[in-house]
Amino acid sequence: MNRLLQNALATSLAIAGCAGTIAAQTVRLELRDSATNTAVIGALVSALDSLGRQRVDGLSNDRGMLTLRLPSAGVWSFGIRRIGITPQQVTGIRVESGAVVSLPLRMTSTRQMLSQVRVTAEGGICGRAPEGENRTAMLWEQMSLALRASTLSRADTAAVMARVEEWTRDLSPKLEELRSQVLRDGNGVGRLFMALDPDSLASVGYVRKESNGDFSFFAPDEAVLLSEAFLGTHCFDTPKRDADPALAELRFRPVRGRSVPDVEGTAFVDAASGELRRIEFRYASSRNVIPIPAPHAGGHVALQRLGSGLWIITDWAIRMPRFEQVPPPMRYPARRDFRLTGYREVGGTVTPLWNPRP
Repeated sequence: MNRLLQNALATSLAIAGCAGTIAAQTVRLELRDSATNTAVIGALVSALDSLGRQRVDGLSNDRGMLTLRLPSAGVWSFGIRRIGITPQQVTGIRVESGAVVSLPLRMTSTRQMLSQVRVTAEGGICGRAPEGENRTAMLWEQMSLALRASTLSRADTAAVMARVEEWTRDLSPKLEELRSQVLRDGNGVGRLFMALDPDSLASVGYVRKESNGDFSFFAPDEAVLLSEAFLGTHCFDTPKRDADPALAELRFRPVRGRSVPDVEGTAFVDAASGELRRIEFRYASSRNVIPIPAPHAGGHVALQRLGSGLWIITDWAIRMPRFEQVPPPMRYPARRDFRLTGYREVGGTVTPLWNPRP
């Protein structure tokens, strides 16, 4: 622990000793940059118990402050993660039952230069979250940080006034637009896109044939991509060369032997800032559900970090294939043949009406 964090620890303990008894243990953190003394906005702070288990987390606001309510008294550690910055941790914070602890921290800002890291995980990392000193793990760190921040930001959507549009389009098999319709257009707040339960998607799949013969297609959101169910059924790797040097690529695919329809795709991370820009996905292993291949079936999710430190999904789409049964040949009347007639694409966009930069 460096001297700055030792000083913060001593201060917090002194304040904790004077605190009165309340209903729960509370830690009030204030994060400031050690060089500029400016507020550290949008940092993800996780509280870990004495066994190293993460119990609660939150985002620092535009003043660099956040409050964490701990489930029990004891000795706690706090991990601080920021986009494009080397993670930091302060340990050994004793919080008594019912105490209110103020924890001012001065944070260093050592940048992680993704563009300079070329070590990859040989063969990919399967069945678990990527870890270690390799490009795959570093990109997963930035991706998971943005996804978790977006999840936490849902609670503050009332503070994000935005222009909201939802739409649907019919496309040809070659993705030529045939017709489109705006389903919603106006100012508002809220959540445009949310996936099904991660365990259900892992066990049943992302493509399902309904009892009436129609097909349902599902997409992963932040909660799904961060879930143990998704991590346990996918592999992660990075290409030897990114298509665009400005965007570092983290690829994911189902583990070998998956029999249910799944998803594979690529996350694109800004190589300079470390901010997650976009996740594109395709449907994989779906031949046992849909009748013929549909090469353009899939979708994307785009995220944006706001000046307040909050993250929102700003653009998403799911492209679903459409089929029709063709008459069987006279020699084989029982045969069922299909052809791809095009795609139905549904999506939405969110444009913040006010997004000041600190």
